[in-house]
Amino acid sequence: MKSRSQIEEKYKWDLSFLCANDDEFEKSYAKSEKLMQKCGDFKGKLKDKKQLYDCLKFEEEFAKTFYPIAYYASHAKDVDLSSSKYSEKIERCDNLGTKYAVAMSYVEPEMAKFSDKYIDELLADPLFKDYDYSLRLLKRQKKHMLSDEASRIISGMNFLDFGESFSLFSDSGLKFKDAVDSRGKKHELTSQTASLLLMKRDEPLRRSTSKNLHEGYGQYIDFLTQNYLNEVKGEVYFSRLEKYDSVLQKYMDGEDVDIKVYNMLLKKVEENIPLINEYFTLKAKVLGMKKLHNYDLHLPISKVGEKKYSYEEGFKLVKEALMPLGKDYVAVLDEAKEKRWIDVMPSRNKYSGAYSSCLYGYPPIVLMNYMGNLDSVSTLAHELGHSLQSYLSNKNQPRTKASYPIFLAEIASTTNELLLMQHLLHTLPKKDRVGIYDDLFDRVHSTIFRQVMFSEFEKYALTSVEQDKPLDKDKLCSHYFSLCKKFMPKLSLISELKYEWARIPHFFMGFYVYKYAIGMISAFNFSSRILAGEEGAARKYLGFLSAGGHKAPNEILKEAGCDLEDEKTYDRAFELIRQMLQEFKSLLKSKK
Repeated sequence: MKSRSQIEEKYKWDLSFLCANDDEFEKSYAKSEKLMQKCGDFKGKLKDKKQLYDCLKFEEEFAKTFYPIAYYASHAKDVDLSSSKYSEKIERCDNLGTKYAVAMSYVEPEMAKFSDKYIDELLADPLFKDYDYSLRLLKRQKKHMLSDEASRIISGMNFLDFGESFSLFSDSGLKFKDAVDSRGKKHELTSQTASLLLMKRDEPLRRSTSKNLHEGYGQYIDFLTQNYLNEVKGEVYFSRLEKYDSVLQKYMDGEDVDIKVYNMLLKKVEENIPLINEYFTLKAKVLGMKKLHNYDLHLPISKVGEKKYSYEEGFKLVKEALMPLGKDYVAVLDEAKEKRWIDVMPSRNKYSGAYSSCLYGYPPIVLMNYMGNLDSVSTLAHELGHSLQSYLSNKNQPRTKASYPIFLAEIASTTNELLLMQHLLHTLPKKDRVGIYDDLFDRVHSTIFRQVMFSEFEKYALTSVEQDKPLDKDKLCSHYFSLCKKFMPKLSLISELKYEWARIPHFFMGFYVYKYAIGMISAFNFSSRILAGEEGAARKYLGFLSAGGHKAPNEILKEAGCDLEDEKTYDRAFELIRQMLQEFKSLLKSKK
């Protein structure tokens, strides 16, 4: 693998807009430290409108000064994880950020004491027009806010991070037995190599990979169970402290989404379990198998995924697919490439994943590890979806309303993926379209059905603790395996799959996983309307991308034509999936 210095400059992101050099970092850091001296100036005074306004503006001033260098240090580290220079900067920023959080922890408790009458006065005051949505949320959520002292104590509890313990163990402490192929050859098994080995056309190798991967977690299931239960008990404890009926209510209320959206999602996905299992049966038939095993799911049925695209070719393909969103949208894509908002190529000691990141007032940036295959092209489309939503929200909303909630975060990225797939289905030869359909349904399974299965497991664990029902490793493993059988009745499951729950990092993120399913359900609705040329569909979608978080998430979606409180939205998505499955079947028949 190439070193960072061997990568061409045009494939490296330019972070100078965040921080030009070390001197600028130190100046901004010193300025941030100086600003810290003002943190206590507003304590006990927030019932005075001017003091409240000055406090809110001070928070913005600190954000403008501090966050660019904190982002800079973190992103600079990601392209060279061995760098002690950036590790030191990150630690300093983390420490300062924690001190700031503790110093300002009085703000929320003081605002929680505001009377409804006072909040209504603020809402009527033009001075606070950029804060109207957050003030409305305050009016509803203030009963759940903690006292000044409790908030101060909790804001310093960043050491209670059981997810970090899991990540450290999973990423660096856990070793697996080698996978063994049909000829007895050993293959090194890591979290990174597992996905590649599961795509090999060697059944014993795939079985060995899946068995040894899950056994690796199984041998430490006592520690992993206790670590996860600590997380669950912590979530329950803090939700009770904040006077919520459940952890689910806390997270749904925190994003201003009605809990019926969550319940409707689970209901509609469960109703359509036969649909995804029809795909499993079809794939088994194509592969000449009587029945698929869980380790066969990612086995490709064509070689379209192996086709190579230069970065320039891949970027052009993404642009062509996103043309239906309009010339202004595509112009921003060109700007991203030309101004080096994207770090493209893998290099030694670089973070191995992909992400999009954006700070208000600055361009979005994307980290990639572009491998030249179709999956990399799809990842590029996905991350640019995140970036363009951030770009347009920042452009069209004030700082206080530009940030969109996680509930909305996976919609734009998944819409881009679906637009790319539809483009490929209309432009590739018939032999390659089979592989695109296979990839599409694999994503439908992993993004909708699998994530809802995860969410049901998460709900089981949290509800059990909330109801004071004891949990242990056997109950967690047994329940997870029963969910696997419920969601994948057409698959043959190896017994070691019962340990899979113990390797899912998202279980430490509090009802996050179901939002992937929400993202794809919404994306099917948006992409189908846009490609059908429905009048105003593209314009409404761009309105969604520009909305940030200026009102309740489902209100934003509803205005764009995607109401998640309406069963028809889910029925439309699953009907589209059903139609595409029929198209897939017809394509397979025509190949014979």
